[in-house]
Amino acid sequence: MLKDLISTLGGKVTGAQAFNPDAAVKSVAYDSRAVKGEGCAFVAMRGEHADGHDFVAASVEKGAVCVIAERTTPGVCVPQIIVGDARAALSRASDLLSGSPSMKMTVVGVTGTNGKTTTTYLLESIFREAGWTPGVIGTVNYRYGGRVFDAPHTTPEAPELHGMLREMLDAGVTHCAMEVSSHALAQRRVDDCSFRAGVFTNLTHEHLDYHKTMEDYYVAKAVLFTRLLSGSGGVSVINADDPWGKRLAAEAPGPLTTSLSKGADIYPSRYSLSADGIDAAVETPAGVVEIASRLVGEYNLQNILGAIGAAVAVSAPLEAIKRGIDRLVRVPGRLEKLQAGGVTAYVDYAHTPDALLRALEALRRVSPGRVITVFGCGGNRDRAKRPRMGEVSARLSDVTIVTSDNPRDEEPLGIIAEVVSGISGAGIGAERYMVVPERGAAIRRAVEIARPGDTILVAGKGHENYQIIKGVKTPFDDMEELKCAVAGAGQRAPQGL
Repeated sequence: MLKDLISTLGGKVTGAQAFNPDAAVKSVAYDSRAVKGEGCAFVAMRGEHADGHDFVAASVEKGAVCVIAERTTPGVCVPQIIVGDARAALSRASDLLSGSPSMKMTVVGVTGTNGKTTTTYLLESIFREAGWTPGVIGTVNYRYGGRVFDAPHTTPEAPELHGMLREMLDAGVTHCAMEVSSHALAQRRVDDCSFRAGVFTNLTHEHLDYHKTMEDYYVAKAVLFTRLLSGSGGVSVINADDPWGKRLAAEAPGPLTTSLSKGADIYPSRYSLSADGIDAAVETPAGVVEIASRLVGEYNLQNILGAIGAAVAVSAPLEAIKRGIDRLVRVPGRLEKLQAGGVTAYVDYAHTPDALLRALEALRRVSPGRVITVFGCGGNRDRAKRPRMGEVSARLSDVTIVTSDNPRDEEPLGIIAEVVSGISGAGIGAERYMVVPERGAAIRRAVEIARPGDTILVAGKGHENYQIIKGVKTPFDDMEELKCAVAGAGQRAPQGL
């Protein structure tokens, strides 16, 4: 009812001289076009490109029962609840109208620049092995109750998020693993989620087109641990090997720390890495977990440690933790392996300098031959990382093939030139890199020049099955392109390089 919404938000009511406090409020919208039928509250938020206050009248014409805003709009006949922060009010209203579903299940939030998706896949597998019913909200998709949904955003806006948690709860989900993006934290989308545990993976150069500085980026991420988890009594699980994680561990109350070295709360007393995966004995406050994971690379061991920490925090049995980790076969687009026709290749989502560095370091350790890297950088995004990614690939690859990613509204050759500037700046000669702008052709070229024992890395897009060029979204899947290239290469001898 309207009176419950007013009480929850605590705002001043203006506009209507008289209103029915028992009027039904069933939903909330932040886009006037989404106001449909009766019982919808419209939240006027100031955005980057538009101000929701300019659409208050339109929302009322479409049937909004009330307006939640930061200032009064004259001439509006429905009650206006005036609040100090419309984004915070949107979160609170969304939680209220959904029946506070996160409080009735176990929610684990995972944040950081890299590793979020893999960590949620690990947690999903652990939850299932513990006999619980898992749900996942993340970059690849949203999934629960045997259904899979496209993920337009890593973390949805508050109404969609709480609505989805409600649907999960109604479908029998007991444990939800949620990727929590820095945008979601900065925009207060998850303010009213009740988190039982949170995992911090790492913090490296990314999203500075939005956050502007690494300090601002860190402050956004830290909200999950210093405000949301501490407010709900949840447990912070923090990677202390990361410099920002070390700082966060000192600022968050009573965290569980993870590290590849002894001294943290959760660490491997022994581990070995190979092309077949990770074998380790992990010390935890609850006991030792022996794992044999099929994930590749030291950084994936760090992701595993974070997942173990969160699982211990929510009281998962050690045997379920072991089975969950051991039985996870693949994470879509995260060092996803293809071995066929004498070619060993991996598809990875690495689209930041640090992620590319970690992937290449992992593959250098297990590749008997050369490492051939195919990658590009996305358009309309942080340009500063482009030369840095070029430098990383040139330094750790034997051959780099620079191509397009999602150029969006930019000219592909302009993006490529910025990547190549980093390669040239690293002093890498032309014999060790080439430019093939069309991504499919670049992948085919990598397969053509691969020799027995070489390893191909196709980086940047991972699980994505499209390309965006000049506003047009067309189907494109790195793994499918690789499979076709390998099939087309047949038994032909390697060409060039």
